[in-house]
Amino acid sequence: MNKQSAISIFLVVIMLGSVVAVFVSGESKNNKTTTSDTTGIEAPSIDTIAGEHIDHQLDSIADGIAMSPDGITSAQFVDFTKVYNSQLQMFEPNATQMAAIYNVWVTKEFSAVDNNIDKSSDSVFQLHSIYPEVVNFQYVQSAEPYNGYYLLSRGNNYSNVVGSPMLLGSETRVKTVLDVLSGNAEASHDFDYLLSKTEPGAAIQIISSDKKLTADQYYLEFKAIDNETYARETIYLDLNQSVLTKLNSLAENSSSRGLDYDIAEDGNITTVVVKANESNLLGLAFEPFV
Repeated sequence: MNKQSAISIFLVVIMLGSVVAVFVSGESKNNKTTTSDTTGIEAPSIDTIAGEHIDHQLDSIADGIAMSPDGITSAQFVDFTKVYNSQLQMFEPNATQMAAIYNVWVTKEFSAVDNNIDKSSDSVFQLHSIYPEVVNFQYVQSAEPYNGYYLLSRGNNYSNVVGSPMLLGSETRVKTVLDVLSGNAEASHDFDYLLSKTEPGAAIQIISSDKKLTADQYYLEFKAIDNETYARETIYLDLNQSVLTKLNSLAENSSSRGLDYDIAEDGNITTVVVKANESNLLGLAFEPFV
């Protein structure tokens, strides 16, 4: 297993939980091309699809959660425009793999999971910002719109709804998101308090309420401080005392592992920032946080 595979598994499986990373792997093929080369694309604009189109900001995990149905238990946001311009690219699928979803570049991605839903295919949905905003994949359009939006079936019960961003998920899950966007259902507010303690701008953002033995909730981000220094910040809500003891122990001898720790407590919020230079990015990623 190469370093990229190892780190991707760590981030997606360990941090986020049960996420279907790519819903339609190998199935996004245009009638004209089967490659993921997005240069010189000749494909219809998303404006050619009838009905309502999604129009919502997607610059952070908070933006994605604002479109999410109530009850999500974890979410992840990745800004690939930042990831691919830094060593953080080893954390995520490469640009060509991501482009295979739509046969165009994916610039940002938001994934959300509700682990309380029994059927795994209905527990996950994704939002993608793409460039250019064209329909460069095969689909079957629904006969009737749902809340004014037409669903584009991609096979295996997964559908897209076009817009900025694109919405992807099972038909059942997509409709719950459209209910939020149409004002027919309440968006998730479970993470509002924890998100109020965060700053925007991180390339990778993760939030979860799945690990109750660690904390009621936690938020985790990776970002480049400069060309040579990277930081992983974790913010915990009601952190378990035994976990805090473990983190303090890790901090005590962190310099021997090439890491710099800062742990701060403010009421029920505990913030842990770990920094490392570029050569120790893997050490930073695999440093325990729970």
